[in-house]
Amino acid sequence: MNIIRVRIGGYVELTITANNTTLTDAIRSYAEKRLSILDRRFRDPVPVYLQIRKEQTRKEDERFIAEVTIRLNRGVIRGEMRGDSPYTAVDHVSDTVTRQISRYKNRYSDKNRRSVEGGLGMAIAEQLAQESVSEVDDSGVTTLEHGQLVRTKRHKMALETVEDAASQMELLGHSFYVFRNKETDEINVVYRRHDEDYGLIVPEEEA
Repeated sequence: MNIIRVRIGGYVELTITANNTTLTDAIRSYAEKRLSILDRRFRDPVPVYLQIRKEQTRKEDERFIAEVTIRLNRGVIRGEMRGDSPYTAVDHVSDTVTRQISRYKNRYSDKNRRSVEGGLGMAIAEQLAQESVSEVDDSGVTTLEHGQLVRTKRHKMALETVEDAASQMELLGHSFYVFRNKETDEINVVYRRHDEDYGLIVPEEEA
């Protein structure tokens, strides 16, 4: 695994890793240039992690994956995109996380205004600050009936309300989010429905 750490501009602390592919000087330079756009969007030092990896897939235009993780005080922004080359994948993921940062700022500027009025700002900040980056285990491939299980992510779940879980799902750009419900202490899943509303899955033991 290749690892490079570099500061971009005044705020972005970029760590680049490569799996199953070579992190050349040209790729590193290109990634730094594309992600330098993030520096203008922050006012404090921010750790940004870029992972570039290659997977053996049937579609040649999806063999390279670029995943960006940005750890913020109030949560995590993460984007993952594919391409036919490391450059294309970095292009796509740069655009993705840029849009997510805009949603993050809009959401929390609105949330902060409501929190100041209701006295909930500190509680929300502490809640989302506990969110941690998923740990990835690529140690093996499991063959299933209809395909292969090629990746496992381990996710540390803090207690969250349904509203905070939905907010975190939107920040990550996901269509579902697994969390531990603060009210019931149970594992729940919040997801976005086709009608753009939300749904909640509450597991129950079989009778």
